[in-house]
Amino acid sequence: MKKNNLITKLTGKVSCVTGASGHIGKVIAETLCQLDSNLILVDINSKNLNKLKLDLSKRYHVQIDTLCMDLTKKNNIKKLKSFIITKYKHLHILINSLGFVGSNKLKGWSVDYDKQSELGWNKAIEVNLTSVFFLIQSLHKIMKKTKNASIINISSIYGSHAPDYDIYSNTNIKNPAGYAISKAGLNHLTKWLAVTLSPEIRVNTISPGGIFRKQDPVFVKKYIKKTPLNRMGTENDIVGAIILLATDMSLYITGQNIVVDGGCTLK
Repeated sequence: MKKNNLITKLTGKVSCVTGASGHIGKVIAETLCQLDSNLILVDINSKNLNKLKLDLSKRYHVQIDTLCMDLTKKNNIKKLKSFIITKYKHLHILINSLGFVGSNKLKGWSVDYDKQSELGWNKAIEVNLTSVFFLIQSLHKIMKKTKNASIINISSIYGSHAPDYDIYSNTNIKNPAGYAISKAGLNHLTKWLAVTLSPEIRVNTISPGGIFRKQDPVFVKKYIKKTPLNRMGTENDIVGAIILLATDMSLYITGQNIVVDGGCTLK
């Protein structure tokens, strides 16, 4: 039997995480630190980004760079590419964790279907799908020069499943179409890129289910009842999938969508 030499560390490698200071982005960044990867953290929120860098730098001995920028602007994508080439010359791992989830403050977003606005729709598509496409288009040639490069897109169960409106009834939580459709597009973009960028780059998706963030108790109770593992998810639940797809443990995996939802989409 051939000896198994799978590498589960990322020592000496360079990883870029977009949306790095978000709930999921922070967990991804720390996971990569634990795997001994150097980091380029990108986010639009400079305060949270700097706080994350300070926290990680105290606990891990890896190179951490931060860039505060809006990746829906193509000029910023060019700046990020230039930074990577100038400082590192290569990029091994790209994790697209940036995402527009909207808020109740955006008119026409967290509302019923017949009131959802073009503004919210366009913003979701622009952030969750268009910016990811053009970022990968810009960086893929740098990544192809490395060995076993990996791209991981963070999607959602709503990219592959329609909403169960029962869990939303009698709550103030809505399910905007723009969010779901942008994530569905991201799922298919993953498949398209897996074929287009092979064999040098693997491209996969992780789709978390509902993550507990102190939502309406009525929503939480209904969601848990429909989930075989009897709880909502946490950001830490995706760590295993990140380790799998970022390291050589997944050398023969590409174009896949790993659903991390406690089984809620099985019903």
